[in-house]
Amino acid sequence: MKLDWKVLAPEGVSAKKEAAWTGAAVAASTLWSLTFLLRLRTERAAAEPESAAGRVVSLMSFHTMLGTALLGFYLVALGMAVLAMWHYAKLRQNAKKERALDPREAHWRALTMPILGICAAVTATTVVYFVYRGLFASYREHLSELFNAALHLEG
Repeated sequence: MKLDWKVLAPEGVSAKKEAAWTGAAVAASTLWSLTFLLRLRTERAAAEPESAAGRVVSLMSFHTMLGTALLGFYLVALGMAVLAMWHYAKLRQNAKKERALDPREAHWRALTMPILGICAAVTATTVVYFVYRGLFASYREHLSELFNAALHLEG
């Protein structure tokens, strides 16, 4: 079955281009999310030697370390809402020039690509969030092991 891109967006709008731009935006958001790894590396460089020496250290919380890492995904989802509004405006403009579409088809054309874009952004956000949550948990466990090993060496 071949996908008919023309029915996924209003007349005069390229659903393929919208899908490509949405994919690029999600990819850019994923790159932006790597700021979490930079904050994790910075904290690890400071905390690891202290923990290995058996000293108590103050650590960032997960949400503080996460910071704005997921912001790009939120902006993509917001952009999809704007895209849906633009699609409806385009449909209205086309209806004045040509025949009006069946209401079901009009809603389908206006909302398909924005909904798919929101789904892509939410899926990427969820995956990135849980991957980073896992990395954070393993980092904390590693620091705890270093700290406990240092205490056992002293005692």
